Amino acid sequence: MIFDAPFVLTGFIILIPFFMLEAIHYHKRSKTLKLLNLLQKEHTMRFVLSVFFFALFLCCIIVALAGPRWGTRAVVEYKRGVDAVFAFDVSRSMEVTDIAPSRLGRAVSVARETLISAGSVRIGVAIGKGRGVLALPLTWDINAVQTFLDSLLTGSQTGSGTNLESLIDASARAFLASFPAKHLIVLFSDGETLSGSLQAAADRARSEGVSVVTVGFGTEEGGAVPQRPTLNSETGELVMDQEPVISVRNRDVLQNAAERSGGIFIDGNAPDAAHTLTGYIKSLAPETGISSYRIEAAPRWRLFMLAALVFLLASKGVEKKLRASTPRD
Repeated sequence: MIFDAPFVLTGFIILIPFFMLEAIHYHKRSKTLKLLNLLQKEHTMRFVLSVFFFALFLCCIIVALAGPRWGTRAVVEYKRGVDAVFAFDVSRSMEVTDIAPSRLGRAVSVARETLISAGSVRIGVAIGKGRGVLALPLTWDINAVQTFLDSLLTGSQTGSGTNLESLIDASARAFLASFPAKHLIVLFSDGETLSGSLQAAADRARSEGVSVVTVGFGTEEGGAVPQRPTLNSETGELVMDQEPVISVRNRDVLQNAAERSGGIFIDGNAPDAAHTLTGYIKSLAPETGISSYRIEAAPRWRLFMLAALVFLLASKGVEKKLRASTPRD
């Protein structure tokens, strides 16, 4: 047996105060009945049964909320006919904190939310600084994509140099013409590029049937690009590896590239950025004939909810007889 939310099982601790309160209650009631010479085995048995059934009711509710699963079932899984590559600009300018927590941090957050909301879509991931690299080929495995996205936030991925043209070209190589799907590149960037032509890459992508959605991060006022200490080989002293630089978002470059490829530009700073991106992805293939079967552990929480109802009714039935047998003043 496995559980969707095993931490809920800690709720069994509630049984300790429950039994303590019931013991105190029984002790008080037994004193009264003894004075009336009415304490009988039948009365005690009914009280114990009432408490026992109610305890079972609580146990079943806790187990049901934990989401128990056992056995297997086949689940039909419908997949959208969309292949999307998330292309991340990981140049050092993406570490600028003019938006929280940083441009790259915000980009990963939007990508994660989109990944969850877009449904079953094949996703690949490319990263680019000096040149673009297809880091994760197209896959249905959402967990693999999420794990890779987490690795982008370690700081070791970013570096100097920006070539968005190379990043788009590397992303486009992920698509296979033999797979019948819409092809989409989602570029997460601030639009600053030191080499290459993003517009040229967008034109090539469109000629190959690939649309480019650009998601821009950063502000027009910009922020300082982080400097890193490095050892001067001549003096042996620690010095900064570059002069202070202010980086701003280049919205026009990103918007132009998206329009040239038949895609759209999305303001990554906006709270609804992921919602807009998800809606666009779903609009490319609202329906698809691609489907498969997925084997998963069958949920069994309904059985425990039914058992909880039975035990509750049993507890209340015994309690009703118990009250009927207790004299009233």
